[in-house]
Amino acid sequence: MSTRHSDVTPTENRESLARDQLANERTFLAWVRTGLGIVGLGVVVERLGSAETGTKIAGVAFIAVGTAVVGYGYSRYRAIEALLATGRFRAARRGPLALLMLCLLLALAAIAVFVT
Repeated sequence: MSTRHSDVTPTENRESLARDQLANERTFLAWVRTGLGIVGLGVVVERLGSAETGTKIAGVAFIAVGTAVVGYGYSRYRAIEALLATGRFRAARRGPLALLMLCLLLALAAIAVFVT
């Protein structure tokens, strides 16, 4: 019985490819940690809140944003992985800005719910 170590053929480690790919993986894991932290916060808010204060909606919104962060992190990881294989790199501009705006809107909505 043979064991398969990987579905991907190993790539030649030319220049800094291995270092760059490992940095890309660490960055992806940071996106996952951040997303899971936001999801966890959403679960806590949803569980501890009451329906009258709107915390259920806020909790679900945090969970949705956390899920979006993890999804974005994965799509970014795959895009960078493909570019690194060709020796190129593209800095992200719109994705992080969109997530920042989404998180700011969520934070403002949470403040409005908890203050009123």
